[in-house]
Amino acid sequence: MLNRSRMVKVLFIVGFVLLGLVLIRFVASGSRQSVTPTHRIAAASVEPTHQNTAVKRAINSKFQTKLVQTLKQDNYSGSAIIYDNGQQVASYNAGYANYLSRIKNQANTMYEINSIQKSITGVLVMQQVAKRQLALSDRLNKFYPNVPGSQNITIRQMLNMTSGLIMTGPVGPMVAKTDTQIIQSDISRVHYLRVMHGRWNYQAINFNLLCGILEKITHQSYQQLFYEQIIERLHLQRTAFAYKLPNSTIAATGYHGLIGTNQKLIYTKPSVRNQALEQDELGTGQVYMSVGDLYRVESAIVSGKIVPLQLLQQLYQGGSYSKYEAGFYTHKQVKSANGAGYGFESSIHISPNGKNAVILLSNYQEPLFRVRSLAQKFDYLLFN
Repeated sequence: MLNRSRMVKVLFIVGFVLLGLVLIRFVASGSRQSVTPTHRIAAASVEPTHQNTAVKRAINSKFQTKLVQTLKQDNYSGSAIIYDNGQQVASYNAGYANYLSRIKNQANTMYEINSIQKSITGVLVMQQVAKRQLALSDRLNKFYPNVPGSQNITIRQMLNMTSGLIMTGPVGPMVAKTDTQIIQSDISRVHYLRVMHGRWNYQAINFNLLCGILEKITHQSYQQLFYEQIIERLHLQRTAFAYKLPNSTIAATGYHGLIGTNQKLIYTKPSVRNQALEQDELGTGQVYMSVGDLYRVESAIVSGKIVPLQLLQQLYQGGSYSKYEAGFYTHKQVKSANGAGYGFESSIHISPNGKNAVILLSNYQEPLFRVRSLAQKFDYLLFN
């Protein structure tokens, strides 16, 4: 029988998780709340994205007008792009990638994509299923038997965030560590709540451990695997890990602010980069991309160019009420993924065949996740 203090601790954790679920469900519900415009951007451009030469361009006035009007009204800072039937039909760039140096956001500017990275990690896991090195029904204890509850948790449940695992405290070690050290630190702090097993609870620890499993079975680091299977395979030119950004590229600085921030104060709170945190986000939020590169990756994923469509059908099924499956929120006509953190917000909505998409990458983060709401405003044009 649990002693009284331990029982109080367990009840506190359960209550904390249930409260978190309510808040997360609100964010993930996709509700179309209006967002107050936050800041004015003097510099804006609508030049097409140049680095993605494999994608045809045919600017469509209907899409271009809608994109520009919507983002200007919201005083958007970042890059945005729309694809219709596989063609780039609209684009928009506004604000500064680095205000101190007066470097403007451009079509080839790279932004931190945060949790959108999970959709890529998910398909890297499915590659190993295709090679029969892994099964979605495999239990976590096959790889990490010292994780609490690991004998009950499947790979699929980890992909769908229904494992029952929760993490408390910081993202990871506060000094730069190897992937193995990061995972061991995570394991020392992770908890298993039986009451949450089989119920959706957005916890990055699931994907951190999936990266560890990938490293065990491929004998490669996650970074090496990502580079070979994603960057090299798709010939990406504007994609890099946050802790290894090349000097030759334009990587935006992230900025923080509140709703209604005065124009003069927009760029006064730059996000301070931390290599330890960038490495701690193993498989979950440590990659910078341009809008063009992100489209190339996600369209390749959903159209079966990374793993066969038959396997994708297995991957994107069995989610919870949240519709979250391996990094995407999946619906009949659209898949979506979002990210926020370190002064950035990102959102992608893409059709199941990868031909229609809207991508918003912003280097200005504020409460209420406004970029997700902005992306939803284009759904009626692209997914009906």
